[in-house]
Amino acid sequence: AENTFSNEYFRLLIEERWSPKLSHNGKPWEGPDQYEDSTGKLMMLPSDMALVQDPAFRKIVEIYAKDEDAFFKDFASAFSKLLELGVDFPSVKPWYKFW
Repeated sequence: AENTFSNEYFRLLIEERWSPKLSHNGKPWEGPDQYEDSTGKLMMLPSDMALVQDPAFRKIVEIYAKDEDAFFKDFASAFSKLLELGVDFPSVKPWYKFW
C-alpha cells in the first residue's frame, strides 16, 4: 500500500518477476533503465535490482521480506541514530549574506 509502512518493498523485490522495461504505451522505451513487474504497473530501478543481485544484500532483503519485525527493528535503530546524531555537513561559507 502506498501510504503504509511495511516490508512490502522487500517482498516485492523477492516475489515479483522483474524484467527490463522495453516499451511504454506501445512504443519503444527510450527513458532511463527500469524494470517492471509482469503487469507493467510496478517499476524498480537498477539500484533496487542491485539489492537482489548482490549476494550480501540479497541475504538482508530475504530477511526483511520474511520478517517485517526485523525490518522495523533495524529501521527504528538506524532512524533513531539519524535523529539523535544528525548529519554532518561540511562547513562552507553560505553563498548569501544577510545585512
